[in-house]
Amino acid sequence: MIKRILLAILGFFMIFFGLGVIEIGFTDPEYINDTGSRVGACIGGICLIAGGITLIAYHGTMLYKQYKKSSKKHQIAKELRSEVCPDFYIIKEDNTEMGKLLRSFRNDYASFFDHPGVLQNDMIQKDATQMYWHILSLQKARLDQKGLGLEFSSERLGYGGMPPIRENTYFDGKYKITEVSETIQAKQKFTKQNGKKLFTRKSVETADYRILGAAEKTSTQVICPNCGSPSSKEDLIDGCDYCGTKFTIEDLDNRVSDFGLQHDCDVEYAKYTERRAKFIPLVALIVGVPTFVYVVIASAINASREEGYGPLVGIAGVMMAALVVTPMIIAMAEMLFITIGFPIIQAFASFRFMGKRMIKKMEKQNKTNKNWETQIRQYDPLFSMNGFFSSLQNKLAVIHYARGPADASSFVESQTAEQQVAYYIPSYQNIFDMQIELIQLTGYQVNEFIQEMHVAVRLTLFHEIKGKVKKRKETVRMILVKDSACKSQAVCAPAFTNCRQCGAPMSLLAGRTCNYCGHARRLAEYDWAIRYYQAMG
Repeated sequence: MIKRILLAILGFFMIFFGLGVIEIGFTDPEYINDTGSRVGACIGGICLIAGGITLIAYHGTMLYKQYKKSSKKHQIAKELRSEVCPDFYIIKEDNTEMGKLLRSFRNDYASFFDHPGVLQNDMIQKDATQMYWHILSLQKARLDQKGLGLEFSSERLGYGGMPPIRENTYFDGKYKITEVSETIQAKQKFTKQNGKKLFTRKSVETADYRILGAAEKTSTQVICPNCGSPSSKEDLIDGCDYCGTKFTIEDLDNRVSDFGLQHDCDVEYAKYTERRAKFIPLVALIVGVPTFVYVVIASAINASREEGYGPLVGIAGVMMAALVVTPMIIAMAEMLFITIGFPIIQAFASFRFMGKRMIKKMEKQNKTNKNWETQIRQYDPLFSMNGFFSSLQNKLAVIHYARGPADASSFVESQTAEQQVAYYIPSYQNIFDMQIELIQLTGYQVNEFIQEMHVAVRLTLFHEIKGKVKKRKETVRMILVKDSACKSQAVCAPAFTNCRQCGAPMSLLAGRTCNYCGHARRLAEYDWAIRYYQAMG
């Protein structure tokens, strides 16, 4: 597009050149009495004018047609901008069901943290799984405890040729899992009660989601997330006819089970490569526009002092000077940039994008986790790695946002493990935000009685101390155990059991001890329970 605009401008220049040539033929003393010179000046001028009109008519018409074909009002300006800088714009419309779900979740996420307390039947509960809602509720309670507020704002971005929403869907034996990356512009602003800003986190890269739902076998049948048998959705709501498991409606519809703003090296590198392709025209624009304006002004002042020339000749002279000098200056600037500026940019970029090594490291770790998953599925065919990670994230959220040792008793195997976890509770009281960077499986074994999983998790913790924010890294090493006979995965809704002593209902999120009679149960009978917990800074 920019080429068409430049050629159309060249057409205007040619028209004035032609008029200037004709004027010289009738006003210059050397040609005024020479009929042949005047005729030649007229013919040359008319040819230049005709060529200019042709350029303007053709490229102007093409630009107009291009604008009329576009359904977007500012498409011309947008495409012109993309010629010299990366295409980066806000997307307001949702054309897919996934796009609608992500936007609805982000809006409800913002609304959830916009008011104090945790409301019953909050709008976010229609978009998120109960397990993830539980995590958000714990964080909300900690923010309220610290007297902090969270303002969240976000917009989906379109950027170059990269799709704004990237999806990867697969069936893990229980759930249809869709891992989604969305190019996003987001801001999390943590504030004190008086409205004073405490900490702001911005992201202009990627939001990552994990979406859980029942896999569809046909248009009328879905796969039971517990035993894998096909049933109608209506039958599963009342309980699976094959395994008896009861589900809430959220277990069968797409719900967000994980959400986080990430630094995406692939997206960042794509931005860099596109910017690099725009460096040459961008330098030309930055140098050429001021040079052109300066030469035009200087030439016009100089032409006004000359005598014996008509106004059209003066205008043509100014344009000729601008057309000759500006390209020369641009060429010199481009040479300096290529020989000096570009190598410096490349050097800084190579440091910035050494994060690609981290991508390879993460890919290697994902491959290792996949190998462990294959090994575990030899014993438990329905083991869900994503479900295990979601459950693990919930356990860590309970521990890091716990108000005291009693809250931290959830998901621990024994009193000894409870004491290990309780040791760290005082150091977690100032945490208002937590990010899981990496989950690494380091071992798995099973015998006649117990399954044992070894895990290392790398986290980033955000503390608030005397009105200031401090960020620190933490690595947590855990050993989790589960009875060998237990092959269920508590992924979406918190599972309930009955106390064996008094019969009262007990949620797996409520810890080992019954609130009614004080009887302690073995959580390893139902889900992965923490046997060993160690945190290192």
